[in-house]
Amino acid sequence: MKFNIWTFLFQIVNFIVLLFILKRLLYKPVKEIMEKRKGLIEKTIEDAEKEKKEALELKERHQEEMNKLKGLQITMIEKMKNEVGEEKKRLLTEAEKEATRTIEEERAVFETKKKRDEAKLKEMVIQTVSVFATNLLKDISDEELHKSIYRRVFNNLEEIASTIQAGDGESATIDLISAYPLREEELIELQKVLESHLLKKVSVNTSVDKNLIAGVKIKVHDMVYDSSLSGQINSLTFRLKEKA
Repeated sequence: MKFNIWTFLFQIVNFIVLLFILKRLLYKPVKEIMEKRKGLIEKTIEDAEKEKKEALELKERHQEEMNKLKGLQITMIEKMKNEVGEEKKRLLTEAEKEATRTIEEERAVFETKKKRDEAKLKEMVIQTVSVFATNLLKDISDEELHKSIYRRVFNNLEEIASTIQAGDGESATIDLISAYPLREEELIELQKVLESHLLKKVSVNTSVDKNLIAGVKIKVHDMVYDSSLSGQINSLTFRLKEKA
């Protein structure tokens, strides 16, 4: 093939013209597109970096809030534990006080009931002893024992008369209650002795009361001198009740 310089030059010129035309028609728009694309990419990257930064900041704030929340949660739990502990102590203290008060009340009720039952039991024992002693003395007593007690009273009549308040009148009335009937001469002798000591006329009203078992009871106004066995049992019963 023969080389033609003019053809070669023409092709070069055509190529240069083509480049010029491409530059005028395509390069600038393509460059602008590329610049825009580059700017868009850079803006996208910048926005992404900004969003990443904001996301990191948000994450950090979230972590801080979570840490604060966790700390607050721990504080609240500790506070609740302390409050629950204090409330538990308070309830236990109140329960102990209530239990102590209940025990004291029950103890007081028990002591009261115990004393009442003991008093009832002592009363029953004393009453039983009194009844037993009365029945026993009724079984073993007779008129001879009665006379023996009466003679002892008669021998102490001076001492008995010194305690009798017969009043300011010229005469005195005395009630004589006996477990067995007294003989006429015994009454006369008793009357004389009383008149000699009281220095006034004495009227003796006599009566018989088998419940005395043995012995006599002398009554002048509000004063009573009881030497009967039943009187001695009553006196013993009274002393036992006082000591109980």
